[in-house]
Amino acid sequence: MFFTQLFTVLYVFTAVRASGLPGNSTAVVPSPNLVPVAPLGNVASVQNTQGDTRLYFQDSTGAIVQGRVTKPFLSGGTYLGSAPLIPASEVLPNTPIAAITANTATYTAIRIYFLSRENVLSEYMWTSTAGFTGGPTCTKCLTTQGIVVQNGSEVLYAMANTAFNQFRVGFISAGQPATISEVENLGSGWGVAAYA
Repeated sequence: MFFTQLFTVLYVFTAVRASGLPGNSTAVVPSPNLVPVAPLGNVASVQNTQGDTRLYFQDSTGAIVQGRVTKPFLSGGTYLGSAPLIPASEVLPNTPIAAITANTATYTAIRIYFLSRENVLSEYMWTSTAGFTGGPTCTKCLTTQGIVVQNGSEVLYAMANTAFNQFRVGFISAGQPATISEVENLGSGWGVAAYA
């Protein structure tokens, strides 16, 4: 009797779920030029106003790689491949990742945030004049602030104002694990505050 009732409930639940699907949904069909991309965790991305996109994700080696897409796929964009960016030795396995850029027609700067193996909030930055800099010795990077994130936390976000000279990065602090904390740079240095 119990199994009959369970089967009936599962059947009704499945039928209700199936009936709620949109009638004109579109299936994703792989293109003949399919490029396999297998991120281990979340993926962060930035794009300029022309649609050129950079993807940041952790690959099977544990490194964070940068992928490039020329423009949105529905507009004829193509994936140009990926290259290692941040060594696995600097990255927590399955780290959350966040990225920001200025809203311009060409990239002038990009900032990537992630967690180190010691759960330190870390940053790599790219500028059109200096290329990528980062790691424990980057004096301009957030990494040198030594902000420790709560072990096991998956919360990480970043945002910038349109002038791209002020940044905010949200996370769960090891010192304040019951709320979200933000580190903010208003152009003159970093400061930290927790949500009240």
